[in-house]
Parts: sequence; C-alpha cells; structure tokens
Amino acid sequence: MPLKSLRPVLTALVAGVLLAQAVPVRPAAAQGAPPHAWLFGMWAGGIFPASAKMSPAECEKQATFVVTQDEVIHSTLTHQTAIENLIASVRGTPNGTVFLLAPSNTKPDDIGGVADDIGFGCPEDNVLRVVRVGPNQIAFPDCKGFPSPLVRCPQPG
Repeated sequence: MPLKSLRPVLTALVAGVLLAQAVPVRPAAAQGAPPHAWLFGMWAGGIFPASAKMSPAECEKQATFVVTQDEVIHSTLTHQTAIENLIASVRGTPNGTVFLLAPSNTKPDDIGGVADDIGFGCPEDNVLRVVRVGPNQIAFPDCKGFPSPLVRCPQPG
C-alpha cells in the first residue's frame, strides 16, 4: 500500500492522539463514581470551629460528620450517639453536593430531645447542601446545627 494512501489515516491518528492529550481528565464523578465520592470519610468541626492542625487520631475522636456511599452520619450537641441518615438521592453541583436524605429511623424519644435536634438544622428537612469552601474544607449553608466549616480528617501516615 503506498504511503500516500495511508496519509489520511496517519493524520487522523496523530490528530486523535494530540486531542486526547489536550482534553483534561474528567473528575472521578464523571468516571462512574457517585457525585459525593469526594466527601467520603470523616470530617470534624461544623458544630464548633475545627483546628486544621489535628492529627488523624485527634480528628477521628472529634469527627462530627461521616460520609459513606449509602449514608451520612453526624453528631449533635444534645445526643451522645451519632445520627444516621440513609441517602435517598444525591446530585453534584458546581461547588458541592446536594443530598436528599431518607427520613431518619431515629425518633426523638429514642435518644432524648426534640425533633429538630436530630437534623442538621437546615431550612429544608431531609435536604443537606454541602459546599466546598477549600481543598479540605466544607460548609452546610444556612444549617443552624452546623454553623462553622468542617475540615477533612487527615489520613494516618
């Protein structure tokens, strides 16, 4: 096969390689991970300001918010045990994530206190808006139960 007949194929191949290198890699959420994958793990603060200089062990002891694929877990000022909320749906936003939480099985009578104490204190029940404030810092806008930003717990090692 003469070289001239391969020229369009080679040109298309080179152009494809160059274009592939110019296009930025998609974020994890676009590659099949859930839109809240960037939040997975433990976070401290929210209820009170958190120190950015906590060791992993200190942060783990002071964690007030934990995110897994299926649920969010949070502390409150009035209860000794953590409150678990299953995630009904989640969507990414340009600067964070919005969770629609399933109604909690935790009843105020089970843990003491009033119904408002088991939520995040946000304007909409069962809706939690998470906004990225910095590389390892988030906030829950307009949520009375978490007026301060939260910081990601550092990984050991």
